[in-house]
Amino acid sequence: MIEFTIDGAAEMERLLKDLGPVVASSVGDKAVLAGAKPIVDEAKRLVPVRTGALQKSIKAQVERRRKADDERVALIGFERPTSAIAHLVEFGTVHSAAHPFMRPAMDAKAGEALEEMGRVLGEGIEREAVKMAKPG
Repeated sequence: MIEFTIDGAAEMERLLKDLGPVVASSVGDKAVLAGAKPIVDEAKRLVPVRTGALQKSIKAQVERRRKADDERVALIGFERPTSAIAHLVEFGTVHSAAHPFMRPAMDAKAGEALEEMGRVLGEGIEREAVKMAKPG
């Protein structure tokens, strides 16, 4: 698992809490998915394409983990039924060579993912704060 640390994360977390749990959840989820997008796009670009099914099946979703103060993580994986073969392509078998695409995508796009997540989080906090400041 790869984890990121965002400078100013504590301040953003405080601002999110000030917005309330529903808004914080929505803004946080959007930021996490925005951060996953560059990695998903790169994995789709790198995956070997025979039928295109594996490439089309690469998706991201948000998972919340309650044990860590409602921590959000992006899970990047594959839809069924192609999920059953993705690891065979990535790592190879005794009959076929490995064609890594997920790890190289993460390595190449981690910085961009972090920047995008911070950008979307900041914009979301600002947008919601403006809404809250409007009278009526």
